[in-house]
Amino acid sequence: SSSTLSFPEGYFSRHSLDKKNLITIINNFKDKKVCVIGDLIVDEYITCEALGMSQEEPTLVVTPIDSTRFIGGAGIVSAHASGLGADVTLMSLIGNDEVAEYAVKLLKDAGVKTFFVKDEDRPTTLKQRFRSQGKSLLRVSHIRQASINKAHQDAIMNKLASIIDKLDLLVFSDFNYGCLPQVMVDKIILLAKKNNVMLAADSQSSSQVGDISRFHDMDLITPTEREARLSINNHEDGLVIIADKLRQKSNCKNILLKLGEEGLIIIGPGQKNWLTDRI
Repeated sequence: SSSTLSFPEGYFSRHSLDKKNLITIINNFKDKKVCVIGDLIVDEYITCEALGMSQEEPTLVVTPIDSTRFIGGAGIVSAHASGLGADVTLMSLIGNDEVAEYAVKLLKDAGVKTFFVKDEDRPTTLKQRFRSQGKSLLRVSHIRQASINKAHQDAIMNKLASIIDKLDLLVFSDFNYGCLPQVMVDKIILLAKKNNVMLAADSQSSSQVGDISRFHDMDLITPTEREARLSINNHEDGLVIIADKLRQKSNCKNILLKLGEEGLIIIGPGQKNWLTDRI
């Protein structure tokens, strides 16, 4: 293989792991029941041809020539989990529109079970990216960011209560578009803890700002460096200190601090104290 990736021998020896146990762990995913709760997003890439500048105002004029749609947000998290072999249910919010119909079909094709609350007053979240010659010209997001109402929260909680005793893992996939108000998050965490369900959370802050630490007492959180710094309002300290302060604030058992091409910083419990690894 021409891959530049190297196997992290040191990490494996420190944690008494080898390639065989890793393969066994991955093969065991097929026996797991997983619920993903969060914001469903559909991403649309619209390829345009540039016609030139408008003569009336300094505006670029384009014509769309092709478009491609993909499942995003909590939808792609659930599709990946299904692709790894797990039995997956996605719970989210959709509008009464053709974007929702498209998402339902793609998720069904990916083997994901769905429980969607339909909200007539908001569209299914659609993010459009207009592109020309490989460059992004404009992004348009069709969203409502207000929290879902009490009736919709209750519908999700009732459905979750009916399957919680069968779950191995619950994943919060938070894109901060209103699907996970804090009052509902707190109730879900309590319900999962009572039923010994493993908890993981990811809260994206890109064009919108979230707070990963609001998902307290998780087994795993997976923030980027920026998301971790935003959560603890610390832009000065080194990465290991950032990860440790976030661990203390969120009371999380394990953190994967994502560093893009630089890899990961991993913080987790050791036999006597917290272990920090870098991959």
